[in-house]
Amino acid sequence: MSSITTLSNWQPATRYVAPTPGRNSNPIVAKLDAAAAATSPSTIVTLSPEAIAAASAPIPTSMRYQDLGADMLKQLSSGSVIPLDHAKLPESVDNKFTLSITTRSGTKVDLTLANVGDEMIYQISSSAELSGDERKALSQLAEGFQGAIDGMAGSNPQVRLGGLTQLDSKFVQSIDFHAQVEGPDATSQTLDFHIDDTKRKVSIGGPDGQAEVNVNTSTLEHVGNKQQQEKAIKNYLTQFDQAASRGRGDKKLMSMFKDAFSDMNRTAISEERRSDLSTLHRWQLNSHDRTTLTGLSDFSAAVTQTPKSSNPLKAREEDNFSYDISQQTVVDNRTPDERSVRQSQQSHLVAQFHTEIGKSGAPTFDGTPQTQNYDYHHINDSASSNVSLNYREGKLNKATLEQVANQSEQVQTFMLGKLISDKTAPSQQALVRDLLPSLTSYEHYKGEDTLNDNIFLLDSPRDLVTRNQQF
Repeated sequence: MSSITTLSNWQPATRYVAPTPGRNSNPIVAKLDAAAAATSPSTIVTLSPEAIAAASAPIPTSMRYQDLGADMLKQLSSGSVIPLDHAKLPESVDNKFTLSITTRSGTKVDLTLANVGDEMIYQISSSAELSGDERKALSQLAEGFQGAIDGMAGSNPQVRLGGLTQLDSKFVQSIDFHAQVEGPDATSQTLDFHIDDTKRKVSIGGPDGQAEVNVNTSTLEHVGNKQQQEKAIKNYLTQFDQAASRGRGDKKLMSMFKDAFSDMNRTAISEERRSDLSTLHRWQLNSHDRTTLTGLSDFSAAVTQTPKSSNPLKAREEDNFSYDISQQTVVDNRTPDERSVRQSQQSHLVAQFHTEIGKSGAPTFDGTPQTQNYDYHHINDSASSNVSLNYREGKLNKATLEQVANQSEQVQTFMLGKLISDKTAPSQQALVRDLLPSLTSYEHYKGEDTLNDNIFLLDSPRDLVTRNQQF
C-alpha cells in the first residue's frame, strides 16, 4: 500500500506512548521499538533515588515533539506506509500543532500532532493524490514545520516561522500553521500563521496579551535587497525596544512580537525576483526611489498586553501597554517619465503603569493605606515619517522627507492614596528635508551617501533632534 493511497482521505489519529527523552524517533519507529521491547528478555535493574525521580518526572513538551513534525512531512516524500491501527482524535488535548498546505493543483494536505497526557497523537490526510514534485516541495518544509513546533513547545514559547516562509511557490499555494500549548499555570498560548502569494500574517495570543503582524507581499516593486531589509528590521526592532522600555512592556510578549515581525518581513527581494513576477511591471524603481524607501513590504503590526490591576485599593488604575506600527507605499506608475512615489511610516504607543515616587521601580501594594504612595504614569506617544518623490519628463523634480515625533507623559503622584500632584510633560520634534541635493550629489551616485539611514521612523523627539543636527 502506498502513502498516496492511505493519504487520500482523513485517517483517524494514531495514538502511541511518548518516546523516551533524548530518543530521536518518529511515531512509527516508537511503535516498533515498543513491540520489540515486549519480546526482549527482562532484566533486573537497581535504580538510584535520583534515577527513579528522573524516570517519574513529566516529559517536557519540547522533548515530546522532538523531530516528529519533520518526520511526518518527510514521510510524504519517502512514501512510508501509515499504520492501520488508529484512534479517534479527542475533542480535548493538552497541546496541538496543525499544518495545512494547499498545493498549486488544489490538493489540501493536513497534518496534526497532539498529546493527551503522555500519549501522543498524529494524523495525516490529503484531499487528492500528490505528485512527485508536490511531495518533494512539502518535504522541504519539514525543518520549518519542526522549527515552528520547537519554538512554541519550549518552556518560554518563541516564534520561529522563518522556515515556513521559504515555501516553493511553484508547487505550494498557501500554508497555515496553528499551535496551542498549555502553560504551567493551565493557561493556553496560541499562534496562528498564514502565508500565500499576496500576504503573510501571524497572530499570537496568551495570558500576557495579544500580538499580530500583517505583511502585504502582493507587489515586489518597492522591496529592497537583503542588506537593506536587515537594516530596516534592525531599526524597527530598536524602536520596539525603546517603546517597551518607555511603556514597561512585557518582555516575553515583546520578544515573541519582535520574532514574528522579523520572520514576516524577510520577504522576496529585488535581486532574486522570479521572472514571472518581474514582468508584471513595465519598469522598476530606480536608485533614487530605493534609497528613500525602507526596502520592506508594506505592513501593519500591533501588540497589546493584558491589563493588570496591581493596586488592590484602586482596581481602575490598570497597568497596560499597547503599541502599533505600520508602513504604506503608493507608486503612481502611469509612465516611467511621469510618476510619483510616496511612503509613510506611523507608530503609536499608549501605556499606564505604577512606580515608586520619583523612581523607576514598581511599588509594593498590600492593600494598606501605608503602601498607597506612588506615581501613576500615562504615556501617549506617536511618530510619523513621510517621503515623497515626483518625476516630470523623466527627471526627478521634487523629493521631500517629513518626520515628526511626539511624546507625552502624565505623572500623577499619590500620598496615602490621595492625589497631591498631576503633571504632564509633552515633547515634540519635527524634521523637514529637501532630498534633491542629496539624491543628485556625487556621493549618492558613488553609493557612499547615508541618506537611506535617515528615512527610518524615530519614536523619540530626542533622537530626531540628533538626526536633525547630523543629517
